[in-house]
Amino acid sequence: MGQQLVARIKRRSKYWGQTAPNQWFDVHVVEDTSYRLRGNDNNYRLDDVIIGVRLANGFIVDLVNGKVSRG
Repeated sequence: MGQQLVARIKRRSKYWGQTAPNQWFDVHVVEDTSYRLRGNDNNYRLDDVIIGVRLANGFIVDLVNGKVSRG
């Protein structure tokens, strides 16, 4: 299917600034009880990021609002 879980850091997160504003990066879910997502050479809590899916065509579907954007 060619899909990849991605995330971007929320503006209100203390991690804001670790990427360019609103930049999507690849993540995967890990078995850590506090920091469930790993990506961007860091671990993140679900509260600190917005989750999306990168489709095979390169577009990203924001799973919060359903909007589609170019990756």
